[in-house]
Amino acid sequence: MIIAFFPGAGGNRYLRRLLEKEWTTTDRSYDMEFRDQRFQYRYLNGTLTRKLTSVHVLTHCMNSKKIRQVFPNQPIVFIKSDLHVSLQREWALHGHKRFEEKIKEEIETQSRLEHYIAIKDPLWPKINNLRELAELPDSIQKEVKMDYDKVASTRSQKVSGVLESITMQIIGKINSAYETIRWHEDYYKTYPVDFSAAESVINIDADNLDFCRVMKQELARYNSEIFTEVWNALH
Repeated sequence: MIIAFFPGAGGNRYLRRLLEKEWTTTDRSYDMEFRDQRFQYRYLNGTLTRKLTSVHVLTHCMNSKKIRQVFPNQPIVFIKSDLHVSLQREWALHGHKRFEEKIKEEIETQSRLEHYIAIKDPLWPKINNLRELAELPDSIQKEVKMDYDKVASTRSQKVSGVLESITMQIIGKINSAYETIRWHEDYYKTYPVDFSAAESVINIDADNLDFCRVMKQELARYNSEIFTEVWNALH
């Protein structure tokens, strides 16, 4: 069975309910379980390298044609929800943190590459990423690391005032909300929501299932003025 749902709309929770496992715990999410499926089936927009190894698949793809291409004979259950409030929940649980980690990694990569270029011996090879840095001879890596650590430890750090710190946090949330919304809207333009191959469609806002009642409460917990302001600005 394929369970298709917008990020944050409770697909993992619905599956646990089907399997008669505990499913009502607050903050339960896709990222907390089914790690083997996280990148394999999450959006179905890449080339699958493994065959289906699970009886149930969770996916954020909501397009019947695309799902049928990958899983031609599997029944599909769609969970219908509001994209805004669904993304808002996923962003609050994992999306913003994921964005911060990505930015931190990009800054770290740029910093180390710039440092290598600055101290590079003419005989050392040219590199373009951290993987190539890690593949350098041990003698070069050791020298680069010693110098980088020395520079990092002596670099003066500006102590931000309270207002500046709060401002930067808000800007980070605005940027991560923007990226989350734009990426998913572009994705759902490429693969539009289409329930034509559905075995069933569960409407969180309209159906009276216990799952729907719990998800309404769960989605309401993550109201964010910042996320909503960014959403409104984009629409």
